[in-house]
Amino acid sequence: MRVATMRAVDRTLGKPLCWFLTRLRRLLPEPRQPSSDAVRKVLFVKLSEMGAIVLAAPAIAEARRVFPNAEPYLLCFDENAEIAELAAGIPAERVLQVPTGGFVTTLRSLLGAILRLRRERFDVVIDLEYLSRVGAALTYMTGAPVRVGYHRFEAEGLYCGDLYTHRLTFNTYLHIAQSMVTMAVAAARPADEVPLVKVVPPRLEDLVLPRFEASDADLARVRALLEAQGVPAGAEILLVNPNSSDLLPLRRWPIENFVELCRILRDRRPDAWVVLTGAPHEGELGRRIMASLESGPGGASRCVSLIGTTSLRDLLTLFTRSKLLVSADSGPPHFAALTNLRCVTLFGPETPDLYGPVNDRNRALTLGLACSPCINAWNRRVSPCNDNVCMTGMAAAWVVEAALAQMEG
Repeated sequence: MRVATMRAVDRTLGKPLCWFLTRLRRLLPEPRQPSSDAVRKVLFVKLSEMGAIVLAAPAIAEARRVFPNAEPYLLCFDENAEIAELAAGIPAERVLQVPTGGFVTTLRSLLGAILRLRRERFDVVIDLEYLSRVGAALTYMTGAPVRVGYHRFEAEGLYCGDLYTHRLTFNTYLHIAQSMVTMAVAAARPADEVPLVKVVPPRLEDLVLPRFEASDADLARVRALLEAQGVPAGAEILLVNPNSSDLLPLRRWPIENFVELCRILRDRRPDAWVVLTGAPHEGELGRRIMASLESGPGGASRCVSLIGTTSLRDLLTLFTRSKLLVSADSGPPHFAALTNLRCVTLFGPETPDLYGPVNDRNRALTLGLACSPCINAWNRRVSPCNDNVCMTGMAAAWVVEAALAQMEG
């Protein structure tokens, strides 16, 4: 579903729906909060962004700790379902998928999801869609006795009703992975703490992500993909992810910069192969980069594209086989945190202090402009920017130097 459609649903339907449900909540009695040992089902609501599901893995692990007899579930859009098992250990049968499409298709899917959520009878629901009306409404309509989410309190605007039993204030100075863990902690505490939760958050370096282990079949499949592109066995592989998804176009780095990056990396590492990665819908972007490389100095020698040819599991396997990933702020640097791959991630309209990968092998680059970051929870991640200098101003040569230094550890 297009971002504009998501925002239209949240704005046009979400606001009146949250108003109505808030009035309904005040008329109906709330069920009693169960004890931690009595909780059997915990649902996490994270509809969009695969990278955010990776960041939620420590929170899901914390929920398993505070609710020892519970099974975690996840509600997400269908394109994000695969990462749930790989990053968070949630089996496919406990991932509730919402098919996406246009406005009508997505709305119909959300209505169907509500019926499924009611049938499951969740004890705890944790809304990771911070300050989202759709997330708040879905959380309330589960009927769960414990509903955790961010509340605006005295903030102007951002009306999402009053639908949570356990209300937290959104801390813009806390990394989102730490914030998610505190949400799981808050779910087991009394609801009368305002705002939740009055505990010291875990240190970012203490958060643990699962490790991806490629099978022999995985390695053989990826080896075949590389050989089909002419990459010799045992070659050093430098990965370049040229897209930052369509969710936030301001995060994009110019195509010509990616072309220059590929050329310099290839020339500086004469034994290495530069490999483009990406999803199937990014195929046109990959073709444009390859065409520019072919028409320039040295042609496309030792530069190939696997965009659109790899599954998520293939991509993670490729990460175990590669030396480096250079990417704009997007999902792949977060996926790389599940492996030993070293990364350089380009941040512009958002900040790595809040959204960077939980990974000591990642180096975040940012120009540090006075207007950055301009996208945050308080403006619904909508920026007035008409010229993303925070990204276009990053020179390819500067990024290459950071990448070469990162490879050397």
